[in-house]
Amino acid sequence: MRNHVIATIFCLGAFAGLAAAQEANVAPTINENFKSASLDAENWATRFTGESREVYNARMDVVKAMGLKPGDRIADIGAGTGLYTRLFAQAVGPTGDVYANDIAPKFLAYIAQNAARDGLKNVETVQGGDRTTNLPDASVDVIFNSDVYHHFEYPMTMNADLRRALKPGGRMYVLEFEKLAGLSSANTMTHVRAPKETVIAEITKAGFTLVEQVKVPGLRENYLLNFRR
Repeated sequence: MRNHVIATIFCLGAFAGLAAAQEANVAPTINENFKSASLDAENWATRFTGESREVYNARMDVVKAMGLKPGDRIADIGAGTGLYTRLFAQAVGPTGDVYANDIAPKFLAYIAQNAARDGLKNVETVQGGDRTTNLPDASVDVIFNSDVYHHFEYPMTMNADLRRALKPGGRMYVLEFEKLAGLSSANTMTHVRAPKETVIAEITKAGFTLVEQVKVPGLRENYLLNFRR
């Protein structure tokens, strides 16, 4: 009986791996700017911290809502120029770790430079790819991404990889644009791939459990979801 269960688990794992390998790219050009060798990190930092950007204005409330503790190990997926990375480094303290993960080498260099300047010794940059974060297995307590989910070119594969990198019982927070016809901007409707219901369905299919949609003051164009592995 035990061998039968093991064989079944192996087959399911092999099937999931095969399905991931065959997954079609759902947004082939969405990350071209970030992969460019001419990317201007300073210019993007200005854009990411613009006063009209909701996730910037609500940043302190978002971090507070996540309830990070000293000593936590957190991965900031699609960290960009490090807006949330710096806040996480302060929240988890010197006994914690923050992994700034992105596909753009110039963003990671920018984060590393600023972390060194600010004395944030608990920040480590990790180069990610289209299908993987390149984080070690079960290495983090918390995963976070902000307006990044719609940039996943292979969402099924990436969700499986995020689950792999998260410790059992760990938390994953997804901060993403609302996509609501008649309410969301025209740019959001064309740029953002999926509405919230689809995002939840894709992530739960990867083996996560939705805990709640976290209420965060100041979030109207975005939502924050809390999942558990």
